[in-house]
Amino acid sequence: MRRTFKFSLLLVVLFATVSIVLLTATVYTYARLTAETLIAELKFDATGDRQYVAYLKTGDRCDERTFPVLGDQWRVDAEFLKWKYWALLLGLDSQYRLDRLEGRYTTAAEQNTAPTLAHDLGDATAVDIVALAGGLGSWNFLLDATYGSSTYQDIDVGSVYYVYRTTTGIITRAEPLPPQAHPQAGQTGAVPGPGYPHGDRPRGAKRGQATSGAYS
Repeated sequence: MRRTFKFSLLLVVLFATVSIVLLTATVYTYARLTAETLIAELKFDATGDRQYVAYLKTGDRCDERTFPVLGDQWRVDAEFLKWKYWALLLGLDSQYRLDRLEGRYTTAAEQNTAPTLAHDLGDATAVDIVALAGGLGSWNFLLDATYGSSTYQDIDVGSVYYVYRTTTGIITRAEPLPPQAHPQAGQTGAVPGPGYPHGDRPRGAKRGQATSGAYS
């Protein structure tokens, strides 16, 4: 009788422990799914008819790069690595890499006929994780999926664009530029970077358009 009681008590404790772990894991995962991280800032200076210079800051936003952009809108692409569920519980967040910056036109007809420019943003790596996971086949125990995510907005030289990474893709929010932060038009040669607004994450700005799709 005493042995049966101890066994029953052990089952209750075990069940309670498993329930707490599962609940904690669920809350932990939900928090990660709603997290956002600022990964890039963009500004533009008009240099001609639907011609711009893009000022791009990424990472810790200490390094600024400039790119010519053609069109009515800008677009940034990123590649995401999604880990298997149990790997997320061990603290492995979804990973991303900025892949491309390009201009786009508002109509498909112009996109197919007007001049365009695209710029690679990703750096070459020693190991191709996607190819490695594909080679492992059924032995792949970490990588769940890879996919692409894009965000785009109309180009406005009076705005600064903040690109955020979530665990499912990238999104954009725009914030009006203060007058003194506008880039100087008509510059030639190397383009010095304009000042960026300081402070915490911008609030109250409109959410940018975003699309995502699986990579082939």
